[in-house]
Amino acid sequence: MKKKISYLTIDDAPSGNFIEIIDYLSDMEVPAIFFCEGRKLEKRADKAVNAIKRGFVIGNHSFDHPNFSEISIEEAKYQILRTDRIIEDIYKQSGVTRPMKVFRFPYFNNGSKDKYLTCDWQNEHIRAIQNILQELGYKQPQFDNINYGWFKKAGFDKCLNVDRTYDSFDWCLKDGEEIFGYHDLPSVLSRIDEDVPEGGRGLNYNYSNEIILMHNWISIEAFSAIIEKLLTKDIVFTIPELEVK
Repeated sequence: MKKKISYLTIDDAPSGNFIEIIDYLSDMEVPAIFFCEGRKLEKRADKAVNAIKRGFVIGNHSFDHPNFSEISIEEAKYQILRTDRIIEDIYKQSGVTRPMKVFRFPYFNNGSKDKYLTCDWQNEHIRAIQNILQELGYKQPQFDNINYGWFKKAGFDKCLNVDRTYDSFDWCLKDGEEIFGYHDLPSVLSRIDEDVPEGGRGLNYNYSNEIILMHNWISIEAFSAIIEKLLTKDIVFTIPELEVK
């Protein structure tokens, strides 16, 4: 049977354990896109340069992680553009050509207060922010063979930002965070074995590839445990094609 392709995307970088995670992923030969906050890049630019030189991709995750449904269009443009300029400078420092401009919204909120889990181009606020991304040259990479009905119904395949098909729920490892019973590492790992393709748990479904979400700030012990559990699903991690939609 053909192996399942997975695209690993990691949010809230570069956190304090960024290099630990870079080292681990390099050792495991697992490529990834790191969605980075501008304020963190300003403090850890040298670490981002290190990651780029080792083949990882740096994406834009806004400057200071606001909820885009609660800020103006002007502030949204500022958040995206300021971080874009920081990333551009970091790529220049690395001596590597920036391969793609990719953006992910904080909290996956693309600007709508009433349709949080859709990319509705008829919504004026959403459309205005999508237009900003377009003006700045942001495009969704060619994620191959993403076939979930819920993903397409939400319009995530048509938006210019990067969404996800599988949320690892690793953010539930933060003290006090819990959702749907996921609250510790065993419960987060057990989610990987669930088989509910149209409920965002399709790692055991062979008819779609995956865009997997993890976070940079979790411990290296938890991070490695999740990666190694994911690898038991006979998947292959790759970076999306640089040709864009």
